[in-house]
Amino acid sequence: IFFRPWRTMPLVVAAEAVAQASSDVVRRVLKRNNKKEATGFPRKKVVHLLRHGEGEHNAACDRAGCEDPYEDEQYFDATLTESGRRQAALAGQAIAAFPLDLVVASPLTRALHTAEIALRCWTEANSSAPPPKCVAVEWCREGMTYGVHPCNRRRPIAEVQQAFPRFDFSGVADESDCIWDPLRAESDQAVADRVAQFLEWLANRDEDVVLVSSHCVFLLHLLSGLGQTGDGFEVSWHTRGEVRTYVFTFEQRK
Repeated sequence: IFFRPWRTMPLVVAAEAVAQASSDVVRRVLKRNNKKEATGFPRKKVVHLLRHGEGEHNAACDRAGCEDPYEDEQYFDATLTESGRRQAALAGQAIAAFPLDLVVASPLTRALHTAEIALRCWTEANSSAPPPKCVAVEWCREGMTYGVHPCNRRRPIAEVQQAFPRFDFSGVADESDCIWDPLRAESDQAVADRVAQFLEWLANRDEDVVLVSSHCVFLLHLLSGLGQTGDGFEVSWHTRGEVRTYVFTFEQRK
């Protein structure tokens, strides 16, 4: 289940796991970035990778003891459970010791709501800090390689934007969902291509410390393709509401 999506990507991305909140890590990244031109490479970023909290579809599968509820239309663009909301709050507390410049979320409701709650908790602990930018992008949506599940179909952007007005949806090109296909699952290569597009976009952003609220299949594809440095790097499924912190180093491929 491990993939290498970087075959045609113009950047090489390495990651170093950060075991716990560390102001020293951030200081090193900011000090180094301040010495570089804004568009120069290599470039480093502190990136928090967060899987959304428990969704109603996840809880239904737990109750049923199988994955049949993933096929149920009632869980279309599934929302968070109460447990999922608590998990999101804990994630926000876990990153509270870090500065935060940018929040990126999948435009599915459970990822946006997780990011919103986590940001609220971060803000409570950093009330004097400037608010981070909040952006929704299609690239970090769930990888739909395991079936055609209504929980992974998104709502029209106008509807989602009304529910989450803090987020900038201008980078989502299509009002309707053009990724979810009722006739076939997404290929591994299609997900890998989205990962590569997302990382290229992230590499060229100005922000140094980023929270990404996404989904387990997407995050596994992302981690699987990274060059790994240091101890503590693990390629495995994120649990619900789990946040892991890394230093990403972006370099141009030679």
